[in-house]
Parts: sequence; structure tokens; C-alpha cells
Amino acid sequence: MEATLFKIVDICRSNNIEIAFIKELHQNGLIEITVIESQEFVHEDQVAQIQKYQNWYYDLELNIQGIEIVQQLLHKIESLKSQIQTLKRLH
Repeated sequence: MEATLFKIVDICRSNNIEIAFIKELHQNGLIEITVIESQEFVHEDQVAQIQKYQNWYYDLELNIQGIEIVQQLLHKIESLKSQIQTLKRLH
């Protein structure tokens, strides 16, 4: 099954965000950008991530480094939850 790609300019226009914000997310490894014929795209599964980061950035006033830290902490929490569930099954 082929993944759906969304143009970055369309995401920015529909969510009222700047392209520079998307590029910063990419530079910090928070999202992946695919370039096809000089057009920049993101995969459909990353659109929700961008919207979440947008809320953190504009509404909560977190900078990109803060977004990166929060994302890492959330990932760690999910990992720990998974480990707890595994341990519960063993006992």
C-alpha cells in the first residue's frame, strides 16, 4: 500500500503555520520531509504530529528544543508503560 504524501505548503496554508516552523521540526529530527521534483512533502502519519507540535509551539509557547524534550519524555513514558504491562503478564 502506497503512503499518502501531503505538500508542506498545503499543510501550512490549512493550519495557518509558517514553512520555517516545519523546516525547524525537520532539522531537529521531529519529522521527515520527502522532496519530489523540488516539492516538499510529509507522510500522512506525520500530519497529526505537526498539528500537535503546532499546538505546543503556538499555544503553549514551547520552543523547538522544548518540543523535542516533551516528545522524548512522552516516548519514554510509553516505553515504560509497555515494560510495566510486560512485567504484569509475567507475574
